[in-house]
Amino acid sequence: MARLNSVDQRNSTLAPGAVRVVGGQLIEADGSAAGVYTFDVKLPAYAVLLDVVIHNEALWTAGTSATLETGFYSVDSDTGAISTVIDADDIYAAVNLKATDLLAGVALSFAWGGGVEGDLQGVVATQDFLTDAVDVVDRFVRTKVTTVGTVGTAGKTYVYVIYALPEMDAATFVAS
Repeated sequence: MARLNSVDQRNSTLAPGAVRVVGGQLIEADGSAAGVYTFDVKLPAYAVLLDVVIHNEALWTAGTSATLETGFYSVDSDTGAISTVIDADDIYAAVNLKATDLLAGVALSFAWGGGVEGDLQGVVATQDFLTDAVDVVDRFVRTKVTTVGTVGTAGKTYVYVIYALPEMDAATFVAS
């Protein structure tokens, strides 16, 4: 399984309009088994997703493949836990962590051209617009690394989910 660092809760209350960085999450191969490694970040309703940065510190050494995808999942209304998939690769799709798409020392981000965007065509490459950056309900951003083949003993990928949470004072607004 992966070694997972906990989300930094040192700054759990922020000033209105402040940007919250949820991340510093390390997904790391441990050599015990090929499989799936995940990192989930809950986006509160009306949170504005600003970026998802994927930084590959070390190439993954799984035998056949090591791929990454990042997308949106719903929130279970009873438990608040991650529920069903909305779009598993909406943000990043089929990123090869062994070499071709994300080399060691390289990062993917909405802000920089290139990379492997998901269904949000043009987000990374053209920076024209970002679909699904805000939703009126809570949801999760899940990053998943899937390894296939012989057990890998190397692979380090950091995930940073960056969002702003505006203060919503008024339930309705009236034009003046």
